[in-house]
Amino acid sequence: MSTPFHILGMGWALPKTELDNDFLHKEVGLKKGPDWVASRLGIYKRRTVLSKEYILKTKNKDPMQAIIHARANGETPVSLGAKAAQQALTRAGVKPEQVGMVVCNCDLPFDIVPATADYLAKALGIGSGPHIDMNSACSSFARHMMYLGDLRDSAWPEFVLTVQTGAYTTRTDYSPECFDGYIWGDGAAAQVCSLRHPGRLKVEPLVFASDPKGADDVKVDATRHFWQDGRKVREFSIRKTVEMFEAVATAKKLYAEDVYTVTHQANAVMMDSILGHLHLPKEKHIHNVETQGNIASAGMPSAVAQKLDSLHKGDQIVYAVLGAGLAWGGGYMEVL
Repeated sequence: MSTPFHILGMGWALPKTELDNDFLHKEVGLKKGPDWVASRLGIYKRRTVLSKEYILKTKNKDPMQAIIHARANGETPVSLGAKAAQQALTRAGVKPEQVGMVVCNCDLPFDIVPATADYLAKALGIGSGPHIDMNSACSSFARHMMYLGDLRDSAWPEFVLTVQTGAYTTRTDYSPECFDGYIWGDGAAAQVCSLRHPGRLKVEPLVFASDPKGADDVKVDATRHFWQDGRKVREFSIRKTVEMFEAVATAKKLYAEDVYTVTHQANAVMMDSILGHLHLPKEKHIHNVETQGNIASAGMPSAVAQKLDSLHKGDQIVYAVLGAGLAWGGGYMEVL
């Protein structure tokens, strides 16, 4: 069984360029209009490391050129991750030189080697350590928490920095027939974790697994656009999230009306369906997908980070996330 630990500070970062639905429909030329997006996705804005001019001119036909453009535009998964991490460190009152391990995921790194975790450590001024990339796509926050929960006490440094970052818009097809441009946004989230120091949240990871039979249901190959079997993934996501919420609630003897819930920020309509299945109170569901889009593994932890200042001691959170693999993970957090 995983050992509970603490999150001392959380942070998030978004790129500077905002894309709204009118821009994508009227100027970029996506055939699906804002009314369709409202009814099927419930997403109204998202941020990108690309410029509007680049998207208008190229429709991102070549994802490799998008990476080159994003670098020139000054925003990358590493720069977003470093910004989120700096905010988390500041909120935790922890200096970079106190961090003994960086655990990071970046689904679509601009640099294949070395690990994104090493680039982040360099950018932040963190010293040597067993810095590693640990990637399970959109479920990576749960994987990071489970990894830390499974560490032997002696393997814990004083502080661990966990980071989730990505730039899915560089792999998004903006041609007229595709609607993925409405779904994806870019962003990062970060958490400063400790076994020995008390913090803002106590974390108890409870679930993580993957089913390789679904490995081809969500994928991005080395040079092309994002692809998924949308219907199959949607059905899987709703079913698994419901199962995880029920499993965590049973394990912790929780009642739905007493806790906050947070899911992978895939789209607002899917989240409403999950809440309806379980009769969960909408006012206690933590979310940000409407204004950030799906920012992959950073979506769920960024939503908690943005909500945390308004929560009170004793508030409980059940989290559940899903990702390519197909992978799923969840657990329990309590505000301290």
